[in-house]
Amino acid sequence: MQARKKTINKADNLDTSQSEGKVEAILRGAMQEFLRHGFAATTMDKVTAAAGVSKTTVYSYFQDKEKLFIALIERLIATCGGALNQLNPEIFQGQPREVLTFLANNLLNQFSKNVSDTPEFLDLIRLMIGESGRFPMLAHHMASNVDQKFVQVVSEYLRRHPELPLTDAEATTRVFLGTLIHYTMIEYMLQAGEIMPMERERLIKCVVDLIVGEPKTDENKYAAIREKTSRRKRSSSGKFEQDYQEPKQVRSMRLTDTAWEKLDILARENNLTRSELIERLARGEKFE
Repeated sequence: MQARKKTINKADNLDTSQSEGKVEAILRGAMQEFLRHGFAATTMDKVTAAAGVSKTTVYSYFQDKEKLFIALIERLIATCGGALNQLNPEIFQGQPREVLTFLANNLLNQFSKNVSDTPEFLDLIRLMIGESGRFPMLAHHMASNVDQKFVQVVSEYLRRHPELPLTDAEATTRVFLGTLIHYTMIEYMLQAGEIMPMERERLIKCVVDLIVGEPKTDENKYAAIREKTSRRKRSSSGKFEQDYQEPKQVRSMRLTDTAWEKLDILARENNLTRSELIERLARGEKFE
């Protein structure tokens, strides 16, 4: 009885292997025909011939070419979805700068690897975009299973960090994702990297800085303020102590009036209008 059970299991494994092999052959044939002729001109007969299997076998797995094309899109999603659908909670345990930098690098690295490992990768994306007008459900399948999930997960992560200067976490996530997708479009889809050159590290640092703010160190935190107002005393928190008693608005008005009076005097002494004097001062000219 045990020997018979083992025989049955071997048969099941053989059937499964043969089934997977046939599906793989059908998908390879379908991709070949779709990329060669486009979606509309491809027929199930052409797919059958390219796959080297019977028409009955093709229809037993895929009822029509729409479902066949969706199967190819699902394979595309499985290929690139790993970079976009980072659902592992451990990834989002770090600080925003580290998490966003990791996600950006991971997405671009995965896309580059897909292009290198699978020659048909870009052609399949182009085909999906090209056919999205007549068959929007094909592109919808991609958007709902990849982009939408990424936006949902990253938006929720950003909302858990109220210290970030964000007014709309979801829109910010789409800006982040859109920046990276535009980079891949220029570099790979349009092959226009030489026309619009951009170092990947520079792009990622810029978009992350826009979201979380530029990094600051304690050493230079108040450097610019010290250079402008070194005469004023600073509290332990780094804020300047008030060095005048009158209201700030009154003081500003007094200083402005005095400055304009001095400009008038200097302009008359040099036979210039006040506007001419300001323009020449802006160019660096000196007046006594």
